[in-house]
Amino acid sequence: MEIYEKVREYLYNNIGHLTTAGTPRFDNKEKIWKVPVLCKTERGVIIAGEFHINKNGDFVNVPTKEEMMKTVELQVNKLPFLYYGTKKELHKQKITPVTI
Repeated sequence: MEIYEKVREYLYNNIGHLTTAGTPRFDNKEKIWKVPVLCKTERGVIIAGEFHINKNGDFVNVPTKEEMMKTVELQVNKLPFLYYGTKKELHKQKITPVTI
């Protein structure tokens, strides 16, 4: 089974439909495939973890759901977000606008 499909299927069956596999890359030094876990959030797609798979296609490292959820939570809290509103609405919500 292709590395990408193996991780994608694992995520769908064990974690949920808001996660998927990223692009696999082979680490020549460690002789393993590294596949990022991508998670869809309200603020965009975030890397939530990383699978490691050996040359034979066996999982070497599988991040737990709890580890990935904690990573996503920490990343989402660091991300800026856009809020559309009039100056009056922003002031009412105690939001200080910035210019980019």
